[in-house]
Amino acid sequence: MKISTLHTIANDIARGRLAAAARRIDKALESEPGPAWNRYLARLAIFLRDPSHEPFASILTLGNDKLPFLSFSGLPGAACPGAGDCLSFCYSFKSWRYPAAFARQAQNLVLIRKRPDLVAAAFDKYQDPIDFRLYVDGDFDSVATVNTWWKILGKVQHIKCYGYSKSFYELLAADPAPPNYRLNLSSGHNHSAATVAKIAALPMTRGHFIAVDIGRAVKSADHGDRAHQAELRAAFGGACFTCPGRCGECTPAGHACGSDKFKNVNIIIAAH
Repeated sequence: MKISTLHTIANDIARGRLAAAARRIDKALESEPGPAWNRYLARLAIFLRDPSHEPFASILTLGNDKLPFLSFSGLPGAACPGAGDCLSFCYSFKSWRYPAAFARQAQNLVLIRKRPDLVAAAFDKYQDPIDFRLYVDGDFDSVATVNTWWKILGKVQHIKCYGYSKSFYELLAADPAPPNYRLNLSSGHNHSAATVAKIAALPMTRGHFIAVDIGRAVKSADHGDRAHQAELRAAFGGACFTCPGRCGECTPAGHACGSDKFKNVNIIIAAH
């Protein structure tokens, strides 16, 4: 499936034009057929035409070797109101090589807007404390979505939630965050220094998470290499903690991005 086709479908969904998105999917499957795309996008089109259907993909995902936590994703790009130059290097678009990933992201954006009860119910099976990353892909698309998440997270205080966001206006205008959420201010946004200062001062904010351009392509395996980390720190030029790329292994005391022990510490990673 052409990336331009997926962007057009994503834009329609982000703007609430679900029927139009479903029609675009129908047309795309006629001109760009493929077994996997047929399977997942056909299901997505049915869901878009009637979101009262049961979800066709898992709402939450649990763990892999890079991110051994519970997580939720939405659509990147079109539903990221604070995105700036990060759009030129956003790793989330790489996941669109996989039909299941694109379809789940699209489904979840619709669910958090129209069926938040189903999103809330997805946490019922997790009764023990667990780390949860809110938005591996995508971001808070509106004040209403932020407030919806705060209501959901406020009812599952045993879930330790963290995330990375550029939706600063939306977060500043929303209700106060529940105590189990920690925010990392993601670089590559489109906000002024004054807006950044306001959100940095909120109790929920852990600190900045900064993607550093080192002038060359970086593979995921490079993040944990000590020589690479030294190069990255030199390029950044300030006090920082270098992300090793595997969230469950970054410190003996737990992962830095969700820890108050790393309050106001710049965490950096190479743009990839």
